Amino acid sequence: MTGSKGLVLFGSTGSIGTQMLDVVDAQPERYHVVGLTAHSNDELLAEQAVAFQPRFVAMSDEAARERLTIRLERHDLHIPVVSDEELPSMLGRVAFDMPVIAAASIDLAQVVYDLLRSGLPMAIASKELLITLGDLLAPFRVQLRPIDSELSAIWQCLAGEDPETVESVVLTASGGPFRTTPAVELDGVTVEQALQHPSWHMGRKVSIDSATLFNKALELAETHVLFGVDRVRITAVQHPQSVLHGLVEFRDGTSRAVMYRPDMRVAIAYAVSVPDRPLHEQVTRLRLEELGPLTFEPIDAKFEAFSIGREAEMRSSRAMLALLGADEVAVSRFLVAQGTFGDIVAALRYVLSQTTDEVLDPTVRAHVEAVAHGRRLAEEWYEKRCGTQPGSRKGV
Repeated sequence: MTGSKGLVLFGSTGSIGTQMLDVVDAQPERYHVVGLTAHSNDELLAEQAVAFQPRFVAMSDEAARERLTIRLERHDLHIPVVSDEELPSMLGRVAFDMPVIAAASIDLAQVVYDLLRSGLPMAIASKELLITLGDLLAPFRVQLRPIDSELSAIWQCLAGEDPETVESVVLTASGGPFRTTPAVELDGVTVEQALQHPSWHMGRKVSIDSATLFNKALELAETHVLFGVDRVRITAVQHPQSVLHGLVEFRDGTSRAVMYRPDMRVAIAYAVSVPDRPLHEQVTRLRLEELGPLTFEPIDAKFEAFSIGREAEMRSSRAMLALLGADEVAVSRFLVAQGTFGDIVAALRYVLSQTTDEVLDPTVRAHVEAVAHGRRLAEEWYEKRCGTQPGSRKGV
């Protein structure tokens, strides 16, 4: 491992986390794992610990932490198992080159902020954490390396360019599983239908956000957070082939785009290796002669979650953070069959109507509390609509 890059992976058992470890496994001479964290999947985290031999592992859930300790002992592995409270101390005791944030839990907001203040570069896939911290991240933009495919594409398109020359930034959306579904049928779609994304294999929460297109509103907000581009210059289009991931138009009339077949390992590998582009033979190459037509279309007005999210972002940080919390509740409810697909939009609309645009204090705590406020408002709406609330749901 001499000369290889040491990584601490937050959220190693989720979709992005497991693909990140695929990248590490394919390039063992370039990367090694210093730490792994997860919420409650002790079985998979134990398998990862056996395979990658980290210096420590961390779990949020206490019962899962106890099970993980037993599993590691069975493999005769003496790896420290730490709690969320112990995690900052552990991070201060081990040497590593880059944290990789694949976990969505906003509980990590202070940890992420402190890691950035230490000066480390950070690969990050969490829309929730980027948007929660928002303008607090402005001093650290040069350290941030987005993993999301669309944001990675914009990052690459902007490389070496003067921000003043940017005329517009365009993100693409596949349109999800309901691109051709009539608006009148959306309220009755099932969880199973909403999870069937046509282009990407993702976690359950982000799959539902992709089905409502709320995720694209989040990505527009992320673009401003990551690159400081004026919000009015950021837009999105539907692109069902999911081959062109992002495009930047410059004031001289030229455009730059990034294209590849849907595979998150491309964005993951770029984030942890830039400025290098190591060979990744597992990634399917883009053969233009085999590609077929590429089509682009405006975001369909039936995706109301997108327009509500866009309205919130243009209004204020407080409004956007309230919707972030509301969406977490709404998606959790939908996934356990408490409320319909259409209720997600109704809950978002309600929360936005009940949220002011008061300026947030420039602290992590204030930003996290704004998200929590949105959660509370959404829970109130669902209590009136459906009754008993489901158990709380944290990121992997």
